[in-house]
Amino acid sequence: MRVTSLTRRLGSAALVLTMGVGLAACSDDSGADETSSSATDTSSDDSTDEETSSEESEDPAEAALAELSADEFYPAVMEAMREAETFAFETTSGSAGQTQTMTGQARFGDDGVEMQASSTGAQAMEMILLGKAMYMKSPDLGTGDKWLKIDLSDPNSLFGMIGKATDPEVMFKAMEAPKKLELVGTEDVDGVEANHYRITLDPTQYLKAMEFPPAMAEMLPDELVTEMWVDADDLPRKFTQTMQIPAVGGGKPTTTTTEGTYSDFGTEVEIEEPPSSQVTQQPGM
Repeated sequence: MRVTSLTRRLGSAALVLTMGVGLAACSDDSGADETSSSATDTSSDDSTDEETSSEESEDPAEAALAELSADEFYPAVMEAMREAETFAFETTSGSAGQTQTMTGQARFGDDGVEMQASSTGAQAMEMILLGKAMYMKSPDLGTGDKWLKIDLSDPNSLFGMIGKATDPEVMFKAMEAPKKLELVGTEDVDGVEANHYRITLDPTQYLKAMEFPPAMAEMLPDELVTEMWVDADDLPRKFTQTMQIPAVGGGKPTTTTTEGTYSDFGTEVEIEEPPSSQVTQQPGM
């Protein structure tokens, strides 16, 4: 098995984990408070009207969409996702004419995000993330029907770098000060009203916060731009990202696109490690 082949697959997995964790945090109550206050001020003396207004203001579905500032954005989304505890996701990525779709479910555990997912397309695989271990199963890994167990605890290894990408606190550091945050507008995402934001990040700051090698900057564009849709409860509903990856040694850059959706917040999920009899650890991994 070629290391470069494994690296590409781990890179795809890290992207999903990074986006899943990077979209986190606390619910902004200001919108709901304003709605409740407005309902009280405009209510009539009729008790029935007052009760109806009160019920409407307390309905989470009717919460007002409040614009988040650059300082509020990531702390707010992180807290909202932590409060939800679990979520389902689907991401589709494309590069060089190849497409891969990954679906799965995740939850916040004591050691960060835990996840179970599977992908179809150019890089078909199954993946489980629990604690500091990642389990992967794919025809391209050369392990047959067994899961390959990868230790993420070494911070200086490739796999340790992926482990950092799953740490919510590390991700918060990387995302807490965007270069620019713009509110594009309000749009519907699968029946949920959401604010559409455009977030611009400095790749140098991102690599430093993630403790990735500075040389990786050569593989990134001058700016990292991500579009995100966030609902009234500060929960992420969708994201899109397009990047131009410079070619090594010059030449035409590669365009990569990724789009993902999040749903089923707070529903029960089951994520378990594979039985030991179905796990292998290849030498040198």
